[in-house]
Amino acid sequence: MSERYLDKTVLVTGAASGIGRAIAFAAAGEGARLILGDIQRDRLADTAAELRAQAAAVYHAGCDISNTAEVTELVNRGLEEMGAIDVAFANAGVLGPPGNVWTYPEDELTKILDINVVGTWRTFRAVLPGMIGRRRGIIVATASAAGVVGSAGLAAYVASKHAVVGLVKSTAMNVAPYGIRVNAFCPHMVDTPMLDKVTKEIPGLRESLDQQTPLGRVATSDEVARSALWLGSDESSFVTGHPLLVDGGLVAQ
Repeated sequence: MSERYLDKTVLVTGAASGIGRAIAFAAAGEGARLILGDIQRDRLADTAAELRAQAAAVYHAGCDISNTAEVTELVNRGLEEMGAIDVAFANAGVLGPPGNVWTYPEDELTKILDINVVGTWRTFRAVLPGMIGRRRGIIVATASAAGVVGSAGLAAYVASKHAVVGLVKSTAMNVAPYGIRVNAFCPHMVDTPMLDKVTKEIPGLRESLDQQTPLGRVATSDEVARSALWLGSDESSFVTGHPLLVDGGLVAQ
């Protein structure tokens, strides 16, 4: 078993389900101590209870990343419990409903941008002072293949994930002198509860997503988590400011 995360404290937002949950379990399996946050408080408590059977230590708290105070509280209380944050996975985000640019509700656009972009920035801002003080640390943001290419009907989500990639690149340059690395991973569609919800609303979408991906299927949470953990490990020690595509060949077409 790999021990890349032995004696390291890992923060994961959006940890209750999907990619965040997979990252938390994968990191725990490699020796990590965990600080977990999610707006789904009951589901997060269940996830944390499961993780305590295998993680070195687990702290969890409900956290809405659109709420600055809750993000700050999660990080500060996590630091009190664990002493430091070595790796932060800024994973929490939403897809939002599909729609045309000319009819899309402005309040829905604002909500998506606030969660996906400003929420990621809130997470960065909360963890960076501690990392800068120690002159080391790694941040990994969950972006998307939609942060690299466009997608008809998902302009709000695409705009938010392009912004996440830009935030990652700029932050990476900003904090490189402190020995801190910042990267993003960019999956295409992943078999998560979020995808299940969308595909139930749009008949035939799941089949279409499988067909448009050169590997012929959507990704699993576990294989996406493995890519994220590589970025958060010392194995990627000379990688920063990079949006890693984990998309089954979608963007290569």
